[in-house]
Amino acid sequence: MTEGTGSIDILVGSAGYPRLVRWSMSWPRPDGGVRRWNSYAVTSGDGPVLIDPLMPDATTISQLESVVEQMGGYPAASLLTNDMHERAAYSVRSQYSVPVWAPRAGEGEYEQQPDRLFDASDRLPGALIPLPVRAAFPGDTLLLWTAPDGQVIVFAGDVIMERPDRLAFHGPGTHPRAASTDAEVVASVREALAPYRDRISLVCSAHGGPFAGDVSAALSALLDG
Repeated sequence: MTEGTGSIDILVGSAGYPRLVRWSMSWPRPDGGVRRWNSYAVTSGDGPVLIDPLMPDATTISQLESVVEQMGGYPAASLLTNDMHERAAYSVRSQYSVPVWAPRAGEGEYEQQPDRLFDASDRLPGALIPLPVRAAFPGDTLLLWTAPDGQVIVFAGDVIMERPDRLAFHGPGTHPRAASTDAEVVASVREALAPYRDRISLVCSAHGGPFAGDVSAALSALLDG
């Protein structure tokens, strides 16, 4: 793969007081587009929590370490949104002693051993709420977080993708424990988000983006047709 380009964006808070940070790696595609992978860090009373952590380039990692330090020091955990997002989680564990928490539904699919497996009944570091869904991969899980300013934010992993003008589903997968139809994905996500949907102000995907439109309208278009 061609060498990627890293970037860091503060989505909630400010440069001196970051509360939600996205770091990304981007690579050019043969068709002239850009392939983009996103990871996130949120602040919490438990310490910073990383979500689907990537290992960025040398310049970006230096900036990221500084930002995470402002968020409370060493991270409390790396949380995965599915069994395909181990990414650099074990490197982060090795270098910084950050435990890896992964969806229990993805058990048997992980390349290495997470420190903890979680499901819908578990309390996660940072008080994130796990919402397991049926989508492309067995472990697909939405993570819900309430920011210090009251915003409700969904970390959607591979389930919901950001596009410049809309939100889109990844779609069903081929794994026997994954969803087999688009309708199954829609029904599962609609049910999982139902108690929170009116309060969601931001959807953070593991790929694409950023989406800067009306989240309520975009979710309605996605889930209600």
